[in-house]
Formats: sequence, structure tokens, C-alpha cells
Amino acid sequence: MISEEILDKVCPVPDEEEEMEKIRRELEKEGFIINNFNKGGIFYLIIRIFVTIYIEIKSLARTVINNLFIKHADEDWLEIKAPDFGKARKEAVKAQGYVTVYRNEYQNALQITKGHMFKTLPDVNGKELKYYVLDTTVIGAGEESGRVLVEAEESGTSYNLSSGKITISMIHLDGVEAVSNEEGWLHLEGSDIEDIEDFRERIGESWSELAELTTEDKLKNVARKVSGVLSVEVDAQHPRGQGTTDIIITGTGGEATEELLQRVETATSYLKGNYDDFLYKSSTVIHQDISLTLYIAKEASVEGVKATAEHIIEDVLQLGKREELNCLYMDDVRYAVGRRIEGDANDELFFQPLSN
Repeated sequence: MISEEILDKVCPVPDEEEEMEKIRRELEKEGFIINNFNKGGIFYLIIRIFVTIYIEIKSLARTVINNLFIKHADEDWLEIKAPDFGKARKEAVKAQGYVTVYRNEYQNALQITKGHMFKTLPDVNGKELKYYVLDTTVIGAGEESGRVLVEAEESGTSYNLSSGKITISMIHLDGVEAVSNEEGWLHLEGSDIEDIEDFRERIGESWSELAELTTEDKLKNVARKVSGVLSVEVDAQHPRGQGTTDIIITGTGGEATEELLQRVETATSYLKGNYDDFLYKSSTVIHQDISLTLYIAKEASVEGVKATAEHIIEDVLQLGKREELNCLYMDDVRYAVGRRIEGDANDELFFQPLSN
């Protein structure tokens, strides 16, 4: 927002009482025959109405001035102005992925109908994440397992689960012993509506798209408009030989899925010259073991503390909530756990790298 000091210079809002007194003096100066401006009088009320309207108009003018500029515009105003720069806020997207069904009786075919629900176990807050089958799927006779395409009940990054979380079928399936989402189960990342500051940054970088030739900034900004894209890096220093460019995508779920890479390729294909060689690839997620020791006050209950701490850490580690993707501060985890666990608790945090 534009500072109040600057707004006071370009569009000052007068004090109501001072404005009332100013009008009274001007009327007396002009010889206005009515001189009863006491509170409760009819002329006092009429003047008060007009002064109030005048102040409201000045306040509205300050709001308009502030929202004339991309850098300062509030959320709704920014969405109104964005089309002037050829931009639109990225909508929230529902996650899609494959749930694997394991069978111990597979002599006959198994049909899983559209709308069949799979879900996770309740978390520490009792919340369950639900997924629905998109199309009726048949697992053939003799097949011990099969994959079913499902879609999240709601949009958002919280449905980009790690493997092994979707374990419950809400309707009994004959001959099925287990269900699970395996490693790499995501087909399309779920995403929240675009953060307003990220949106503001994308609009501000629109000028890079006016470059006559394809630049790194131009590639980045075009790729970032695709829903599900969290971050884009471009290596244009001929990584695979003359004329080659690598476009590295980080999705809201971490590593970008093939579906997301294809969407980015489609969005940026018009930037590719006759002799350009673009390679679209996912960033690499480096797994880091974390050991957290909690020290609980003697009188505090330990029931559910471990599960709560695990849930908090998973929330802190979500990529969409981190400003630096390649950096995790131990104090961020300590603060989150200590603040959100009820009762007195001290914690010590240790990182155990899987490799140097």
C-alpha cells in the first residue's frame, strides 16, 4: 500500500470538525443570514451531511489512487487490473493420481465404478482426505493388482500426499486385501489459488515477455502461468550442446509430473525457434531425515503428542509455504512445534543427511 504520508500529500482527508468550522466561517464572511450552527439545528445537520459525504469521497479517492498501481493494488483490484497485462490469477486445481488395488483373490475380473471413494486415515485433527474414481475401471481376471485414476474431493496442495497414505476403500471390494497410493502416484498436482504476492510478481515481470527473442526471463514467466507450477529455473548455457536449453520445473507437489511438464511444454512451445532444443524436466527432491526430541512438562499429557508433532512438521515442510525451496531452517521447525503443541514442551532438532 502507498504510505499514508504520501497519500496525505496528494489527497489529504480533512478533519470533520475543522471542515465544519471552515464552512461556518465562510458563510459568516459571505453574510449568510442564518447564524445558528449549534448541534441539533437544521443547518448544522445539513452541513454535517455534506461534510461527511465530502470526506467519504476523499477517502474513496485515496483507495482508487492506491489501487491504480500494480505494486500497491489490493487483491480484488489486482485481479481487475491483471488482464491489462495479459495475466490471470491461477485457479486452484484438484489433485489427480492413481490408487493401486491389491487382490488376494483374482480369478475373476473386478469392476470399480466411477465415483467410488478412497480415503486416508484421520489425522490428529480428525480430518480425512477423500478421493473419487474418475472413470469406471476393470481389473482383469488373473491380475493381482490394478491402478485406478482418482481425483481429490477438493482442490489444494494438501491432497498431494506422499506414498502410502490412501489406504481405505469406503465400499467393500470382493477379493481386495489392500489399497495404497504408490511412489509416484500423482498424475496431476493439486494446487491452491495463486498467492496474491506471487501473482503480483508475475504481472510485474510481464515486460520480459515483450522481448523480441526468447530470453530466460521470458521463458520463466510464460511457464509460471501454468497451474501447478511452483517454481521455474532455466539453464540456457547450452547444457547439452549448442542451442540447447533445459527448463526445470518444480510442482506444488515437489517433483513435476509428466502431465505438468507437458502442460508447460504446450504453454511455451511458441517461444521455440527453428534451431532451439528445449528439454523440460522436473527438479529433484532430496530427502532429508529429521530427528526431533520433545521434552514435555511432568504434568502434561503425552497422548497424541508424537502424532501432532509429525503433522506439524509435514505442514512446515510443504513447498508452497516455504520462501526458499533449497533451504530449511531448524528454528522454523522448532518454533512451529513449540507454538502449536499444547502444554510446556522443549524440543531439540537434529538433521541426519542420507548422504554428504
